[in-house]
Order: sequence, then structure tokens, then C-alpha cells
Amino acid sequence: MMLAEKASRRLSFLGYLARATLTMLLLLAWVLPSTGQEADESRYISSLNSALDNLIAKLSKLPQQPVIFSANLLLAHGVGVERVPTNVLLEYIDALKEAGAQRIEFNPGVTNVDNPEVMEKYDAVVKHIRELGLRVEINLVYARVGNRDADMQVRNFREYADPAVKACAQFAAHYHPDYLVPVHEPVTMDARMGIRAGPDAWVAYLDAAIRAIKRASPNTRVGAGGWYGELPYYQAFAAMPNLDFLTIDIYADTKLNIYDQMVHIAHDANKPVSIEETWRPAFTGPLPQHAIATGIETHTIKGVGNADFEDLDVKWMKAMVLYASTHGMEAVTPFYSQSFFAYVTSGPDRPSDPAYNRKVVQAIAQGQRTKMFAEYRSLQQKFARSADPSSSPHSNP
Repeated sequence: MMLAEKASRRLSFLGYLARATLTMLLLLAWVLPSTGQEADESRYISSLNSALDNLIAKLSKLPQQPVIFSANLLLAHGVGVERVPTNVLLEYIDALKEAGAQRIEFNPGVTNVDNPEVMEKYDAVVKHIRELGLRVEINLVYARVGNRDADMQVRNFREYADPAVKACAQFAAHYHPDYLVPVHEPVTMDARMGIRAGPDAWVAYLDAAIRAIKRASPNTRVGAGGWYGELPYYQAFAAMPNLDFLTIDIYADTKLNIYDQMVHIAHDANKPVSIEETWRPAFTGPLPQHAIATGIETHTIKGVGNADFEDLDVKWMKAMVLYASTHGMEAVTPFYSQSFFAYVTSGPDRPSDPAYNRKVVQAIAQGQRTKMFAEYRSLQQKFARSADPSSSPHSNP
């Protein structure tokens, strides 16, 4: 009995030890990924901080010139504008004006022109921008972000190009915008549509769009461009004599040598060039192959609105203004302008999250402003110039 009892106790202890070990392993399985994520985030912030400090120090020594301060009205994007109340969009515009924005950009989808409810919102948006004495830029896109798709399904490029040319003409005739960009990141748009159209197809579409826009609104300036991975398209656009200006989207600090090349291409072609979109590189893990198609920001570990990155965003904004100012660029546009009003410490923090955007809207209504807002306004006061006199807000009837 004694031996049996001892054996039983030993087995019981071993069972307890096994359960305790399993429990500890399960706890570690929860803790270690978090610890790894925190380490990754720390390295991300440290690395980008160092790179931006070096860039700012370098650019601060170069000759500087004024730039136009623009901002994207992201809640008016074609994928979500239908669900945003008009009064919210107008309050958003007022707040961007308060920050110092001289130009407001929005990105409608091609089929938005066929939706009377959406066009009523855009009517109010453009009217209010004009009333505030600001410039209007319309960047036509294939409206898809993540799983949110507001545009038609296409099987080939022609099924996109034909209605897109008509949409450009309709937006131009209806609003007479100061700037209209028919081509926004062609490779990104291809990925969203699930097609492959090379530079020649996009040039042909752009040429048709320019002619349609100029017939409808002769004084509207027409632009096109993209990010560093679209250099062949950008070179082809620069060679078009009827294109008024070029655009660059900067989301990577490690590719500034390519962006330098793109700026030189624009200057050699005697075309103004602007930063149409910019933000710091997203904090992500390994990205899936379809990341461009669905939007990098939908795959972030922590999104644009996370408070961990507010100081980093402030530094990025300064670096990009200096980059535009020292490289002879016409304008600079922070894309995720929601960050002017709200950062969060927990919960949804991506720019496409409805819950995060509700906090942004609430912050705007309550007069809350972030460090990013203050930095943008401070930089505007130091670097801003008057908008291009060749493009008057009321130069068209």
C-alpha cells in the first residue's frame, strides 16, 4: 500500500507539473507575440526617427522656397462618402481651413457621377471650399479600399477607361476644379481592378481624358503621376505636351533617390510637380501579395490614428514640407488628415475604420486638435505661398 500510495502521489505531482507547464506555455504563447510586436514597434519608431532626423538636418541646410499647403478630405473618398453626412464634410473642411490648408483635395470614384445623392454631397463640398477662398483638386480613382468597393467591376482596361473619361468630363463641366488628376497611381489602380495595363494604355486614356477635360473646363489644370514603383508610367506622362503638371505620392523614406529622379524628370519636362499624397511608411508585418490592391493601411499592425505614432507623424510632416520646399515642388498634401483631430490609445485606429472616424468627427465638432494639426499650421505659416495665379478659383463660369 505504501508503494502504491507513493506511486500515486508521484503520478499526481507529475500530472500537476505537466498541467502547470502547459499553463505556462499557453501564457507564453499569448505574451511572446505581444512582446515581439512591441519590440518591432520600438525598432520601427527608432529607425524612422533616426532617418527623419538625418533628412531634416540635411534639407534644412538647402535653399528653400514657399509651397502650397494642401490636405485631403479623406471622408469624401468615393468608397465611403455616401455614408458621411454633408454637415460633417463641411465641418471637416472648416477645420482644415483652420489648420492652414490652401487647397482641398478629394478622391471620387468613377461611378460617383451616376449617384445623385453622392453628387449632392460633392456639390456642397465644392461650394463650401470656394466660399472659404480655397482651391479645389479632384483626383479620380477606382474606388476600392480593402473590402469596400464602390466602383464597377471591369474585365479589361477599356471597360474602365471609357467611363472614366466621361466621368472626368462630367466633373470638369460641373465643378470647373482648379486641378483635376485623371490618373492616380496607375499600377495601384490596375491591382484594384485585377487587370494589367501598361504605360501605353494609361497614356492613351490620359490623352483622351485631358482633351475631354479641356473641352469642358479650359482653365482646369490637368495632372497625373504615382509612387516610386510606377516610374515608367511617370516618365511616359511627363513626355505628354498637353499634361499641365505631375504628381508624386511619397510613403517611403528609403526611396527618396527615386523620388529625386521623378522631380528631375518633371523639371526637365518644364512641368510643375507636387506631392499629391504623403504619409510615413505604414507599421506592418509581412504583407500579402494583394496588399496594393486592398490598401497597405488595411494590413497595418497599428494604424494611422494610433497615438504611438503622433510624434513620428509630426516629424514626417516637417520632413516632407522641407523636401517639397528644397526640391522646387509646387505643393505638399498630407493624406490622412484625420490625424489633425484625433489619435487613439486603443481600439480601431485605421483611417477606414468607421469607429475611428466617428471619434474624428466628434473631435472636430468639439474643437479638439492634435500635435499634427499644430505642426501643419506652424509649417504653413513659415513655408506657405499663394496659390498659382494662373489657376484662379473663379476663372471658369
